[in-house]
Amino acid sequence: MKKIKSDYLYLMLALFGAIALSILLFFILFRMSGIRTVLNTVMNALMPFIVGGVIAHILKPSCNFIERELGKFFQKRGKSHDKLVPGLSVVITLLLALLVIAILLAMVLPALLDSIASVIKLIPDSIEDISNFLLQFAGDNVTLSNYITELSDSFSSTLRNWVTAVVMPNIETLIGGVSTGVQNIVVVFKNLLIGIVAAIYILLSRKKFAEQAKTLNYSIFGKKWSNIILNEFRYADKVFGGFINGRLIDALIIGVICFIGMLILRLPYPVLVSVIVGVTNIIPFFGPYIGMIPSFLLILMVNPVKSVIFLVFVIILQQFDGNILGPKILGDVTGLSSFWVLFSILFFGGLYGFLGMIIGVPVFAIIYDIICKLVRKGVAYHSRKEREDVDDTPEGAKKDIEISD
Repeated sequence: MKKIKSDYLYLMLALFGAIALSILLFFILFRMSGIRTVLNTVMNALMPFIVGGVIAHILKPSCNFIERELGKFFQKRGKSHDKLVPGLSVVITLLLALLVIAILLAMVLPALLDSIASVIKLIPDSIEDISNFLLQFAGDNVTLSNYITELSDSFSSTLRNWVTAVVMPNIETLIGGVSTGVQNIVVVFKNLLIGIVAAIYILLSRKKFAEQAKTLNYSIFGKKWSNIILNEFRYADKVFGGFINGRLIDALIIGVICFIGMLILRLPYPVLVSVIVGVTNIIPFFGPYIGMIPSFLLILMVNPVKSVIFLVFVIILQQFDGNILGPKILGDVTGLSSFWVLFSILFFGGLYGFLGMIIGVPVFAIIYDIICKLVRKGVAYHSRKEREDVDDTPEGAKKDIEISD
């Protein structure tokens, strides 16, 4: 009888939980715009700390390594290092990071700006060159030649009409948009500067914060659930750290290989194209194709033959990345199949754009891991219940008679 009452109690609690979750889901759906506004306001206010947390998370492995090596260095000389080493390791880590960024900008930025300026100057002439190339390709085919000429004239006419009818009358709006863009850039730099300061404090106090979080966790959830939560946070840290850092390293290597390959093949705009290919390569699955299309069009405006060479080169490069380099760097960090990788990129990309496409895979990997663990626990629980119910012993038969009475 107690067993039946217990089953009814669990059933009522499950029914109540399902109804409560359904009501909460409908409330969220019907109040989505208001909730999104509130979340955006909170996110904007916390953005400097979010940026600082991201910077600290990226620099944490280097900081831990430097702190460990400095500790060994001072320990060999018999000097006290408990107070000096943590601060010194943070300073060295930040200086090294800023030095690497400064070197990369000094190497890439001038050539990148020159490439962009030359592309802007080249666009009008490139349209005519592509049209002439296509006319030569058409040869004596009058119909195809007329079609190519009409298409070129139509494109040029459309471009002139767009400048005359849209750009010139809305010049004030464009100026306002530029000023808004400048304001957004100022906000980004402000968040970045405050984020660097926040990252310094987070790196200096990372061990203290970890101990405080662990203590708070144990005080609220108890030992059993606290250990489960801490293990999940460790897994999340492993997935995020391994995936994001791995994608950044992979993108940097692919960008450098692309640059060297374009120099060897004497392809135009090697710096600009390599930056596009490297940055978009951070996005899994779709990134290589997102970077390949605009790069192909850029080279096509200069030399159609070389654009085909670039297309073949970048396809070979992406095959090398997808089958050799990527698996070597990332391994199986997420544990997701190709289908779920594609699903997470499309879903989170639709919600949060470019950022969603980058973080979608590790976020979904964590959600997927939690669901898998819950499913395994549920299967184990029901298997145990079935074994208890199917009890062929005399004691089990006696229990069944008592329940039926």
